[in-house]
Amino acid sequence: MEYLPDVVAAAVPLLTAFCGWAGAQLRRNRKEMDAIKKGVKGLLRAKVIDLGLHYIEEGSIPPYGMETIKGCYGPYEELGDGDLAVGHIVKTCEKLPVRAGRE
Repeated sequence: MEYLPDVVAAAVPLLTAFCGWAGAQLRRNRKEMDAIKKGVKGLLRAKVIDLGLHYIEEGSIPPYGMETIKGCYGPYEELGDGDLAVGHIVKTCEKLPVRAGRE
């Protein structure tokens, strides 16, 4: 047991270094996840806007078009801070007459 203080004295700097490294890794991973979240949200937003404006201009929407818009808008909304204009586009598309698939 007389060597225990030496082991503790040697282990403390190693433990401190490991904690610093682990903290840096967590911060880096958090930044990467935030960037991925923003990128995915931007892509979903762009898809809803592009499709929605296309169908609004046409004046009707096929069933698969509405499914796609809702399929993109749901996750976009769940990612938070949704744009009210995007929600307005979705609501406008929901009011469009539904047409047959390949017209």
